[in-house]
Amino acid sequence: MMNGEFSGKRVLVTGAAKGIGRGIARAFAEAGADLLLHFRSDPAEADSLQRELAPCGGRILLCRADLSTEEGIESLFDCVKRNFGSLDAAVNNAGWDPGYVPLDSINYDLYRKLTDMNVKGTLFCCLNEIRLMRSSGNGGAIINIGSVQMETTVPGRTLYAMSKGAIHSLTGELALEVGPDGIRVNCIAPGYIQVERMSSAPGFNQKLVASGIPVRRIGWPQDIGNCALFLASDKASFINGQTFIVDGGVSRKLARESK
Repeated sequence: MMNGEFSGKRVLVTGAAKGIGRGIARAFAEAGADLLLHFRSDPAEADSLQRELAPCGGRILLCRADLSTEEGIESLFDCVKRNFGSLDAAVNNAGWDPGYVPLDSINYDLYRKLTDMNVKGTLFCCLNEIRLMRSSGNGGAIINIGSVQMETTVPGRTLYAMSKGAIHSLTGELALEVGPDGIRVNCIAPGYIQVERMSSAPGFNQKLVASGIPVRRIGWPQDIGNCALFLASDKASFINGQTFIVDGGVSRKLARESK
């Protein structure tokens, strides 16, 4: 993407302060977008991202909200309307990964916490983004962040995989509903991406994980950012309702394969 391709475009990125969200924010900032970056828990991290992206030239605004709650979602979109009026693109990256959860540990509270964030939060962000884009009459692009674990997963991931499967299905249905309004809705399903949560996990071995990926490397947040940037661009104007797997090819392997 050429620098400045998104100059003047208003873009929302949720869960932007760390990990994949940070890579997405950087990709849009480098393309010249005006960004409203949502974060939930760490103002210092968000402030550092704002300073990092400021030289790119577009407006870089921050908004703190808990998107698992109705109040938090309303607060975020009040901020969007106050600062941008509408949106040209949005990337719904905010979510929660509880890690390994054996079946016997699943309870109602954990279910509510995870689905409130990953399913309810994504759904109602999409609905608010659609309202803004419809009201402007200029169309737009929405990109949801799912996971390869929507259908290719490992034991102990029942709740997380279920929530990401819901995002995949939601994406396809919304694409049908709002395509006539010039609004495209797509999803990115990342595989192994080098984020702090992964690299700090006990026993994590980067070389071992990379050896099991056909391209022989772990993904970077910028890999997801580049895909999101493409899906939001005019180059993807005929792509709608799709889930793009960005995993270096690992989900194509048979589970019994060793290399």
